[in-house]
Amino acid sequence: MHWILQRNLINPADLSRFEQALQARDTAYSLVSLVPFFHELVSEPSDLPGEGIFVYGSTGLGNVAKARGWKPGYFDANLDYELMLSMYGSRALNSSAICTSLAELPRTWDRFFIRPTLDSKSFAGTVMTWQELEEFRDGVARVSNAPDVTLRPGDRVVMAPLTEIEAEFRLFAIDGVIVTGSRYKVGEHLSVSGEVPSAVKEFAQACVDDWMPNKAFTIDVAITGGQMKIIELNSANSAGVYACDVGVFVDAVNSRL
Repeated sequence: MHWILQRNLINPADLSRFEQALQARDTAYSLVSLVPFFHELVSEPSDLPGEGIFVYGSTGLGNVAKARGWKPGYFDANLDYELMLSMYGSRALNSSAICTSLAELPRTWDRFFIRPTLDSKSFAGTVMTWQELEEFRDGVARVSNAPDVTLRPGDRVVMAPLTEIEAEFRLFAIDGVIVTGSRYKVGEHLSVSGEVPSAVKEFAQACVDDWMPNKAFTIDVAITGGQMKIIELNSANSAGVYACDVGVFVDAVNSRL
């Protein structure tokens, strides 16, 4: 496997972890940069193999991988929040969420969580008030006819009530197997640790055993009210690694994809 890492996205500490893991395994890799706001490489990597290329970086790098036909490349198939809700049902944290277009969101809660239904990174999932949403929608509508905008009023979003969460974890699923994970939040605060309770790993694996969107994704798990719930799924090619074991991640990609 030849890895392509996006230099101008990955934070330096994580980039160093990836490089050390790849070098320790004699795995070839290239560092690339993307032109800001465009899905174009600053310069082309050299000596790429005909197949066996895995990218790690932004959705923009994922688009480059698709355009060039790099395989296995970038995994984002079926990363649709509505599909995830339909497949996991009550195991999803936001099983009571409203999914509709940004323009048609009804006033249901005064303060709520909102994100795109797709893993498009058109805007980051966040908490908003109704007034903030109206201002946000107005801004989106004003530029909706401009070329290359990433969000339009007709794009589908998820709106969900706020839930008190005790802790949040990220786990990487490669070819149907949970291979590594990390805690990244306790309450409202960032709290990164490689210690993941076995019950969280088992819950995530059981969910993956029932359904998986593709062969390389992350599953974020919340502990809330003493129960485990799925927060969201994201592409393993672009999800932050926190305190995950990068070497184990590299091994899984190299051997399973």
